[in-house]
Amino acid sequence: MYMRIRKARENLGYTREQFAEKLEVSVSYLAELERGRTGISVKMLIKVCNVLGLSADYILFGAERNADALLLDKIHRIDDKYLPLLEKVITELLALSDKPTGNT
Repeated sequence: MYMRIRKARENLGYTREQFAEKLEVSVSYLAELERGRTGISVKMLIKVCNVLGLSADYILFGAERNADALLLDKIHRIDDKYLPLLEKVITELLALSDKPTGNT
């Protein structure tokens, strides 16, 4: 689990200091967490998931997520004020998808 957190942090280009700041924890706590020397609370696991855009299943068990889960995770991270716009875009795209293409 701890290696998956570190690898995901590194893949996103976060330094340990930047990631600790986003999680609102000390760098030393994060270092201990990434080395597996300290446990992780549910609250901290949620923060890690949100910042890294990963599911708890992946962090805990290494289970890969499918494309739908990845998209849903991204949607959950969108600021609430943009959700009406997102809903409108999705509705418009669905309407376009339902129109005949003329290729039949």
